[in-house]
Amino acid sequence: MRVMDGLLRSCLLLILALGAAPDSATAGERHAGTVLAVNSGGRAVMLDEFGANAERRTLEVRLSSEARVLLSERDETATEFDRTFKDTPIGLSDIQVGDFIVVELAGKPNVASLVIVTLRGRAGAR
Repeated sequence: MRVMDGLLRSCLLLILALGAAPDSATAGERHAGTVLAVNSGGRAVMLDEFGANAERRTLEVRLSSEARVLLSERDETATEFDRTFKDTPIGLSDIQVGDFIVVELAGKPNVASLVIVTLRGRAGAR
């Protein structure tokens, strides 16, 4: 799956922020937020997310055993409009506190099948 770029990515993040429910996340949803904590051994991340009505919430997401973790970066050498970002596989331990990520949930609530780091933060940033 290719990560959407530019305007489409911004629209997706806005839709996610406005449409997130305040209760437990369910399968098929996407959520986005700033990483508060990473538990590599427990295969989990804690997100600071804005939900419906700009309500801030904390969401813990566990990664399935088949979950892909990607770093999405702008490809400065891209010559095709629809391929302006490149996705590089990384490990869960490469995710840092303060990174902005998008998670796609799998078949169980709060279990991710895909994690994409879209913006690198600095440690402790909020």
